[in-house]
Amino acid sequence: MKKLDNTLIIGIGNNTRQDDGLGWCFLDLLEKEGFNEENLLYKYQLMVEDADLISSYETIFFVDANKTSLNEGFTIERLYPSEKVAFSTHEVPPNQILNLCETIYYKKPKAYLIKIQGFEWDFKIELSKKAKINLNNAINKFIHDFLSYKS
Repeated sequence: MKKLDNTLIIGIGNNTRQDDGLGWCFLDLLEKEGFNEENLLYKYQLMVEDADLISSYETIFFVDANKTSLNEGFTIERLYPSEKVAFSTHEVPPNQILNLCETIYYKKPKAYLIKIQGFEWDFKIELSKKAKINLNNAINKFIHDFLSYKS
């Protein structure tokens, strides 16, 4: 098992809604690559309580499906806490979770958002062909650029 010191990777989504499950599929591929499940967390959506969860980690990666067009089919971008906090009963964006973590727990984990472009959102447990390509490209870039120095 490959354990990532003080790193948490959160896959956000719903695998019963086709490409909305990209975040979870990303974690599934990491598990197949031998990464320790202690570093991986499957979530339907982020909630305010996740600020406590991430406060224990040095580095956080949020992985989620994206409906808009992305040049390479995915992006990996650095995230920073948002000063403007808005809550809904549905979800809380990752940058607001970071803001809560900093405000309440005085912790500032380094955070990234991995967006993977999806195409189909029907009730079905299966990724679209184009989303699978984007997923594989994103996982390869992630392992090569972000994890090669930690393994």
